[in-house]
Amino acid sequence: VVDERVVVGVPEGWSFVEAASVPVAFVTAFFALVDVAGVRSGESVLVHAAAGGVGMAAVQLARWLGAEVWATASESKWSVVRGLGVAGDRIASSRSVGFAEVFGRGVGSGVDVVVDSLAGELVDASLGLVRPGGRFVELGKADVRDPGEVAAVYEGVMYRAFDLAEVAPERLGEMLREVV
Repeated sequence: VVDERVVVGVPEGWSFVEAASVPVAFVTAFFALVDVAGVRSGESVLVHAAAGGVGMAAVQLARWLGAEVWATASESKWSVVRGLGVAGDRIASSRSVGFAEVFGRGVGSGVDVVVDSLAGELVDASLGLVRPGGRFVELGKADVRDPGEVAAVYEGVMYRAFDLAEVAPERLGEMLREVV
């Protein structure tokens, strides 16, 4: 049994596999970018793991919102990220902190938003790229930080992790209708 507030029709031409998988990735990315980060046109967004399901959705939605997109992925998947419209000089490896140096030269005063699914020193390197007043949205569960501690170390940075299970069914339904 499913709550009718989170039911939408399957778009014409979609397989059951697409209908079961695409909305989860896009709703996660939509909630992160729109509801949590409030991304606006002209802002810069760094999407980690941009060749994964949620990452690809986040890249596409950020571009749709008018944001400038920077991305990380494993080198073997950079062509996928370029295929989503991210310029080659805005793509770096998600396997080391080297992305911070590569992007640090190009983002000036920092990025406005990071959509993260990494852990450890990669999170620290990412936090260092967020400008004061920027937002860091944690998708992963492996390295969730305390928002107060993040704000104390990275002045003016809003940090938030979320779980879609905590989102009201009405809002989930609205997002599903928006992305499908």
